[in-house]
Order: sequence, then C-alpha cells, then structure tokens
Amino acid sequence: MRAARRVRATGQRATVRAERGYPAPAEEEDLGAVLAQLAATRALLTASTPQEVATIVATLIRDLGGAVIPARLADPERTLQLDVSLGLSEPLLPWAEPVSVAAMRLVKVLPGFFQDARQVFDRVQVEARRADEAERDALTGLLTRRAWMRRLSAAGPADAVCLIDLDHFKAANDSGGHAAGDEVLRSIGGLLLQVLRPGDACGRYGGDELACLAPGMPAEALAARIDQLRARWQQQRPVVGAGVGLSAGVAQMGDREPRGALNAADRALYRVKARGRDATALATDEDYAERHP
Repeated sequence: MRAARRVRATGQRATVRAERGYPAPAEEEDLGAVLAQLAATRALLTASTPQEVATIVATLIRDLGGAVIPARLADPERTLQLDVSLGLSEPLLPWAEPVSVAAMRLVKVLPGFFQDARQVFDRVQVEARRADEAERDALTGLLTRRAWMRRLSAAGPADAVCLIDLDHFKAANDSGGHAAGDEVLRSIGGLLLQVLRPGDACGRYGGDELACLAPGMPAEALAARIDQLRARWQQQRPVVGAGVGLSAGVAQMGDREPRGALNAADRALYRVKARGRDATALATDEDYAERHP
C-alpha cells in the first residue's frame, strides 16, 4: 500500500501516515515474551549452522517457560504438536504445564518464530552443503588436502591422526591406465568413509595418500579402525586393485603441535613400508622426537 498523504488546504503542516514494516505491538503485550523472542530473532540473524538454529529454538522455548521433550514421551495435552528437532535428532516437542503462562507464551510466540527459524535452517543447510562440496575431492569424496589441513590445525590433545599410503598403486595405474587408478581411489575413498565415524575428517592428502583425523579417539583405536579398513579392502577391492595394499602410520596429538603429530604418523608409515608394507604402525617416542626433514 502506498503511503497516504493528506495536506490540509489551510496550509497547516501535512499529516503523513506511512506503511508499517511490521505489526504494531499490542498494548497488553507480554514484555518478557517479547524480549525473549527479540533475543532469539537476533541470534537467528547470525546463525551459520543447522545445529545453531535448532539450539536457538530450544533456548527460546526454555526462556518462555517451557521445555523440550522427545515426542515418544509426550502428553498431547501438555505439548505443542510442533517438531522442533528440525530433523537433526529424534522428533522433539515443546512442553509446558496446561493453563499456565508458559503454555500461553508458547502458543502465541513459537509457531511464528519456528516458521522464521525453519527458513533460516533451510538457508544455512544449503550453504553448508555447498561449502562441503567445495571442500571435497571430486574423485574420492574425501576432503581436499587444504580442507583437511584446516581441520588438522584445530585438532586437540585427545585426537588421533593417520596417514595411509596405497601400496603398489603405480603398478595398478600403469597396467590398467588412469581409469583403473581412478576406480581404486574411488573405491578406497568410499570404504574409508564407511569405516570411520561421520565426525571424523578423512582427506586425500596426495595422489595416492589418504589422511584421517579422529577427534577424541585414542591412537590405538584409530589403528584398529584402519586394520578394519584393510580387512574390508581385501574383501571388496575392485579387480584392478587386487594388488593394492594399505600401509598406515597413526599418532596421538597429545600436547604436540598438530603438524608434529602428523610428521610422527608419517615416520611410522614409512617404517611400515620399509618392513614389508600392508600393515599399520603406531608412532613411537622416537617418531615424535625426530625432527621432520
């Protein structure tokens, strides 16, 4: 609607009535609920991940006096039938005592706010997917070296790191051509993503070298995962990769710089290759102490 202007013929000052950009607040507005919704809306403006959006919605529910409970435990008379999990977990519903201020606040505020939150959620999910695709190696589906090194730079003491080298990959590539090499890399990349956890960072470190960063996992546990990977690879590797094995070195971050732990894993890897290949070795104290050339 265009702004309405009415100017008095007597020459007195004009009265201007402009279109509102948002509804006028009611005089009986619940100030506490308004302030909670305002804070939550401002938080939505800077949310950058789907999990942040879900956390903001749950926080608003609590600030309004309610709670969030699993739908399987919900009493329909005490919950708002609105799944606020956003698909990130099992269905969750807002809960409040019947005929309470919290219940009235939830009914009044949450549906509209949740619609806004859903729009933000969809947007950041698309952006996160695009960012993830940009960081992925097109052939293996693993992180690019640059993206993986960024993850490594943020590693903590409880994390473990692993370097994997494909034994006899050049022979497979030479005999079957680049198509054979691509099939080997594609197969091992997909298998690595299956064996490691969803939160672990798996990357293509070089042409035929792979890297793994396992947050909160002891080096011994990561080595066991790599042994599982090797066993599955021996069973499922493509025909063109029949002679390709996996040599791996694993190191614990501890109180070292991430690059220092990576170098220790690298030395453990080459110790495996010098002793016959197709095995996994844990970094020793000497590996940590030795300076990388």
